[in-house]
Amino acid sequence: MIGRLFRLLLLFAVLYAIARWLLDRRQRASLREFISTLATALLAASAIFVLLYWLGFHQL
Repeated sequence: MIGRLFRLLLLFAVLYAIARWLLDRRQRASLREFISTLATALLAASAIFVLLYWLGFHQL
């Protein structure tokens, strides 16, 4: 379990380093906006699924 988390952290660190190396400031800002929007959408989707589960829709 710790090994998987370490590999995930290492993957994100490498992706972050590549993004800083390859992208200019404006592209990094748009990438940050995209990731923020994606995170918001994932949180909203998980909230919807929790609400549906709470309301009794267990067979989705």
